[in-house]
Amino acid sequence: MENMVNRLEGGLATLSKAQQDTKELSEVLAEKNKVIGEKAIVVNGIIKDITEKSEIAGVQQAAAGKKKTELDKQAVIIAREDAAATKALEEAIPALQEAELAVADISRPAITEIQALPQPPEVIKEVCSICFFLYPGGGTDNSWGNVKLKVLADS
Repeated sequence: MENMVNRLEGGLATLSKAQQDTKELSEVLAEKNKVIGEKAIVVNGIIKDITEKSEIAGVQQAAAGKKKTELDKQAVIIAREDAAATKALEEAIPALQEAELAVADISRPAITEIQALPQPPEVIKEVCSICFFLYPGGGTDNSWGNVKLKVLADS
């Protein structure tokens, strides 16, 4: 019987120890669950922040794609206009060279004659006015008197 009492006391001691260990482990588990809960709040906040920033990035990426499409269309238009302007310039260069040669052929007496005209023919006024606007520092007043003063006086 004593053997059974010893076994029973040993079993009770083991159960008491297991109960004490369970209580201690439950306290440790409760502390760890509290830390996990706090970290879960932080992680959820980070996830929310990442989600919001991802949505913003998506909107910005869509806007950037739209802008790129618009810029690509404008680049095509600019390339066409550049080609047209280059062609027009190439076509205008011979006329400009001819005009330079023609101006070189104008004699001093012809300029003096034009200066002496109080009201020259409209064609002469137009040509001299164009020269006036091309003349450095010509200004905006293209009246005949100003044109004579700025363009023809320097000839």
